[in-house]
Amino acid sequence: MPEEHRHSLGIDSVEHLVEHLCEVLEPGSVLVCVGSEICGDDAAGPAVAERIAGRVPWKVFNTQSVPESFLMKIVAAKPATVLLIDALDFGAAPGAVEILACEAVTGQGPSTHGPAPLAFLDLLNMMHPCRRVVLGIQPVRGEIGQEMTQEVSAAVEMVSRALIKAGSELRSDGT
Repeated sequence: MPEEHRHSLGIDSVEHLVEHLCEVLEPGSVLVCVGSEICGDDAAGPAVAERIAGRVPWKVFNTQSVPESFLMKIVAAKPATVLLIDALDFGAAPGAVEILACEAVTGQGPSTHGPAPLAFLDLLNMMHPCRRVVLGIQPVRGEIGQEMTQEVSAAVEMVSRALIKAGSELRSDGT
């Protein structure tokens, strides 16, 4: 990642996010979208999965709030890179988007559906060592029965558009 983006929070446009996605994703990468569709902003991961299904060159797993249940399928895909997409409290403005190296998630607040995704990512690394990256969307709320907030909904749309565009750029590169 470029030095200027390592410590500042928030990716501000589709083009900015595409730039970062093209740095971390490659053919054979896997996207793991985490969250609960009934808990407001926590539905961000599944909402991204729904929008990009069949529109990107990577395998997409909509794991809901149980990514560990998909672990063997993810390992079987033998990805060089796993991008985990989740509503994650990293102390930014509501709806902010950030790409974090797995190691940078240490000390981050919990995702809205439970502990930070470190346990899943660590288990994945034990079973299939690979590059693990987290795309976090800063939630506002994650209570059961709440609707997704406008800020997170806009972030889901930006992330989805960026993934589709990055996938298209990857395809056009012939890789």
